[in-house]
Amino acid sequence: MPPTATSLVAECRRHLLHKLDTVFRDLGFRDDAWLARAREAAGQRYDELTGVSDRRGFDAVRSLTASRISLIDEADLSYTIDLSDLARRLREACGPQLLRVHQRLVTVLQQSDLEPEMSPLAPETACEALRALAEAADLRADTREQLLDQAEAPLRQALNGLYTELDALLAAAGVTSPTGRQKTPSAQTRSASVAGSGLGALRHHLADQSGASAAATPGVDPGRLGEAHERLEARLASTAPGDATALRLGLREIAGLLTPDRAVAIDIVDALFEVIADDSTLPASLRQPLAALHTPALRRALREPDLVDDASRPLLRLLESTLRLGYALPASRHDTVLPRLGGALEELAGAANLDAAHCGQAQATADLLLAELTNLFAEQLAAPAVVAARAERKEIALQSASNAINAMVLPDTHPVLVTLLERYWVQALAQAAQHRERDDRQWRERLDTARRLVHSAPGQTDAAERVALLKSLPALVGELRSGLTQLGLDEDTITRALAPCMELHSAVMRGASLPPLRHTPVQRPATLRTTPEGLMLLQHHGHISRTPDLPAAWSACAEGERVALTLPDGSVFDGVLAGRTPRGQMRLLLAPADGRVLAVSLRALATLDAANRLSLGRPSLSQRAAERLRTGQTGTA
Repeated sequence: MPPTATSLVAECRRHLLHKLDTVFRDLGFRDDAWLARAREAAGQRYDELTGVSDRRGFDAVRSLTASRISLIDEADLSYTIDLSDLARRLREACGPQLLRVHQRLVTVLQQSDLEPEMSPLAPETACEALRALAEAADLRADTREQLLDQAEAPLRQALNGLYTELDALLAAAGVTSPTGRQKTPSAQTRSASVAGSGLGALRHHLADQSGASAAATPGVDPGRLGEAHERLEARLASTAPGDATALRLGLREIAGLLTPDRAVAIDIVDALFEVIADDSTLPASLRQPLAALHTPALRRALREPDLVDDASRPLLRLLESTLRLGYALPASRHDTVLPRLGGALEELAGAANLDAAHCGQAQATADLLLAELTNLFAEQLAAPAVVAARAERKEIALQSASNAINAMVLPDTHPVLVTLLERYWVQALAQAAQHRERDDRQWRERLDTARRLVHSAPGQTDAAERVALLKSLPALVGELRSGLTQLGLDEDTITRALAPCMELHSAVMRGASLPPLRHTPVQRPATLRTTPEGLMLLQHHGHISRTPDLPAAWSACAEGERVALTLPDGSVFDGVLAGRTPRGQMRLLLAPADGRVLAVSLRALATLDAANRLSLGRPSLSQRAAERLRTGQTGTA
C-alpha cells in the first residue's frame, strides 16, 4: 500500500476507535482494560478488512461472527443473532453516509470486491467492539441484551457523524469514488436471465451480488461450522409449526452465520412460505398444513441449498400442486377433499426429512386429487352444461350466418345494403341455421334473398336493367319483411330498418348517381345475461365482420387454470376453466368460491383479450416468491 494510502487508512482507524471509545464511556464503561479490549476487537476487524494485518478477505469476515463461530450454548446463539440484528439496523440507518465514505475507502485500498456491509468502517466493526466490551465486563445474558438497546441510539448518531467526518477527510486528500465496477461475463449473463428463470438462477444471482462464492467460508473450521448449523437447526426445531413470527425473528441474522449459498436459500424458502401465508385466496383448511412445512423446509435448506431451485424439485412441485388444487377446488367440496391432502402434508411435516421419498408420498395424494378435479367439475356443471349446449347451437348458427354474409358481400356493395345485412338479416339467417340440419330449405331461401339484395343497387344501370330491377324489388322487399317479422320485430322497427334500403332503390330506379358512403362495420360488443336456470352467458349476439383470433394461451390452458374476466357491468368473474361445450365453441368457467358458472363464447373471449379485459392463469408460487425477494419484501409480513 502506498505511503499516502497507508496514512489515510491509519487516520480512518484512529477516528473510528476514538469514536467508539467515546460512545462506550458515555454508556458508563470507565474501566480502561475493558475499553482496551473493545478497541482491540474493532481494530482487529478493521485491520483484517483493510489488509493491514493478516487479511483473509471478504469471505473470511463476511459476518461479525465468521471468526467466532464456536457457539457454546443457546444464549450465545441468541445474542449473536441480536447483535447482528443491531448491526443491520445501524447499517440501514447510516446507509447513505456509509456508502459515500466506503466508496472513497475502496479507492484507497485498491479493492473492487468489498461491499458496503463489509466495509472496515461498517457498523459490524462497532458491534464487534460491543461484543468484546460485554465479554470483558463479564456481563450477564440479560444485561448484555439491555446493553444492545442502550447502545443503539448513541452508536447511530456517532457512526453518522464519523462517516461524514471521514468522507470530508478523504475528499480533502483528493480521494474520489470509483466508477461502478463491471460484472464478469458470467455474472452479466446470470443477471440478464434471472427474470425468466427459476429460483435456482435467482439464488445464484443473489449470492453473486453478495460478492462471495457459495463455497465453504475460508478460515472457518468445518467442525465448528457444522456445529453452528446444528444449533441453527435446533433453534428451528424448537419453533412451533406455523409460528411465522417466531420463524421470521432473526432469519436474516441467522443468514449471517452461513455461506451466501445457504443464506440466500433460507431467504428463498422463507419467501415461498410468506407468499403462501399472505394468499387470501387459499382455503383456510390448507393454511395450517402448509405452514407446518415451513420449519422443516428451512432445516432442509440449511443442508440442501438447491431444495427449491426449479419446478422439478420435489418440495416445490408439491407446494405448486397443493396451491393449484386449493385454488380450483369448489368450496362445496372443501370439507370432503382437503382433509385428505392436509393429512398428507401434516404427515410430511412430521417426517424425519423432506427428501424425495417423503415428498413423493404427499405428491401422490395431490396428483390423485388433481386428477379427480375433472369429475368434480363435471358434477358442478351437470345442469349448466345443458343450458350452455343450447347457447352453443345459437352461437354456431350466428357464426354460420356471419360467415355467409362476409363471403357474399362484394367490394362495391353499397354500404346501406351491407348495414341491413349485418344488423338485421344476419339474425334471420342465424334463425334458419339453427334448423338447418333438419331442413335447410329456409336457410337456402334466406341466403338467396341476401344474394339478391347484394346485387339490388348497382352503381351504374341502363334502362333495361332498371326495368328488370323494378320487377324483382317487390318480391325482394316482401321476403325481407317476412324474414324480419319471423324474428319477432314489430312493424315500426321493420319499416325503419328497410327505409334506407327503399330510398336507395328509389334512387336506382331514377337512374341517379348513388352517394359514395363509407361503411362502418356493425361490431356489437359481447353482452352478458343470466338464464332462468342461473347460468351466466357472455356472447356476441350479432354479426362480426372478421372472426378474431383466440388468445394463443388458450391452446395450453388446462382445466383448473385460472381465468379472470372483466364483465360488461364492470365486475370481475374470477374463476377456473372447468369444461367446454360439445362443439368446443364455448368455455365453461367456474367460480370455486361461490359455485357460479359462466359460459363464454370463443368470439367473446377473443375480443375481451384484445380489449385487455381477460387475464389467463396466475403467477406461480416460484414467480411470486422471486418477485418478493427482488422487491425486498421478505420478512416484512
